[in-house]
Amino acid sequence: MEELGTPPKLMDERMGHEDGSVQARYSHVTAEMRRRLLDGLTELWEAALDARRELAPGSPVAALDRLLAARRGEVGE
Repeated sequence: MEELGTPPKLMDERMGHEDGSVQARYSHVTAEMRRRLLDGLTELWEAALDARRELAPGSPVAALDRLLAARRGEVGE
């Protein structure tokens, strides 16, 4: 149910629990949860780089300039 994004309150109801204490004790992180988190964070990072690129295509900060240049190549500019 966690991998489906089921709200905690609904999971408690489905499992017959009155409160979240049992779920907090017995829930666990799955590989799918980690993958979804990584995908979501990657999307946010790429959107932030794209927004920064719109301000200026390069940066005097070498590490950021390399990231922006790589991103330009990925989006086909």
